[in-house]
Amino acid sequence: MVTKIKGDTDNKDLEEVPEIKKYFSKIYTILSKEIRERLKDLNISKGKKKKLKKELAFLSKAKQREYLDELKE
Repeated sequence: MVTKIKGDTDNKDLEEVPEIKKYFSKIYTILSKEIRERLKDLNISKGKKKKLKKELAFLSKAKQREYLDELKE
């Protein structure tokens, strides 16, 4: 799959392309097995679980647990 990037990148460093800069400015976290299991146990739709996974991916493990604890209550 090829992603097109707006603008001419021949004269720029890739790190200066806005789309790439935005991507690398985010901090990603892989969901642990524990968090994935807790997500499976939630009584919510698959669509909501998918959105929740995306939100959790940007949180630390401690914040992921805290978020899931609040949802469970």
